Amino acid sequence: MIARLIAYGRVSPAGLLSWSPGGTLRTSWQELDAGPVAEYGTPKLRAKYFFDEPYIKYGRMDPLCKVAVGAAQLAYKASGEMAGRERDEVAQVGGTMLGCLEVDAQFEKTRQAGAPSPALFVYTLPSMFQGEIAIQYHLRGRCTLLSTGELSGMTALATGIRWIEKGRAKHVLVVAADAAGPAAAELGPGFSPQSAAAAYLLSGDGDGRALSDSRFDGEAGDAMALTPGALSYGTTFVDTLEPLLLGGESMRVHASRGAQSVSFKLG
Repeated sequence: MIARLIAYGRVSPAGLLSWSPGGTLRTSWQELDAGPVAEYGTPKLRAKYFFDEPYIKYGRMDPLCKVAVGAAQLAYKASGEMAGRERDEVAQVGGTMLGCLEVDAQFEKTRQAGAPSPALFVYTLPSMFQGEIAIQYHLRGRCTLLSTGELSGMTALATGIRWIEKGRAKHVLVVAADAAGPAAAELGPGFSPQSAAAAYLLSGDGDGRALSDSRFDGEAGDAMALTPGALSYGTTFVDTLEPLLLGGESMRVHASRGAQSVSFKLG
């Protein structure tokens, strides 16, 4: 079975993007009147940018969940709200490099002050964004979270492709997400503030971009080598892959960091 990309959503410092075979929609932060960039490299994320109905819980989420759920919603809407797809058959694969680092640091401060915050503690799991997505969209398929450094997003997407090819899932929502702020900055000068997420809805049926033949830790060969773009952490390569993924070319793409690599075929 061949995996097909049937919907895509991306949230980044550049703004919002959603795609389906019917077309692409780009929205800038200026169009949303979102205000100035906040500490995580984007304007403050608000539910109204993504949801047509009030979503009060969104405001209480940590930055990682907000950006991941936002990207998932863009893909969900672009797919026609997953029409015709049983939620029991929609699996999830997540990818993140930093995970819940920021909220962990915030929670630790409350703990050291003698008043551990229950509201923060809820989000001290790197997979919490997948839980929020499962609750919001009633997804009951298998679920896993992968963390392979800067290749986390690419590894998650390649894994989702493989799950469909191997018959392990009929549909897969892949979400690569990271939120870097004050805690990440303490890791060194290379950790600048940034929130970004990409959501890929894959299916074994329907119209969409064909994706196949995932490979890990192999040579590039004649594949097109992706270079890092403006995005970082687990979403490295998301923005350089994006125009190729949403275009019409047929090729193999290859991304590598150190001794690790991920590749798959487009078209």
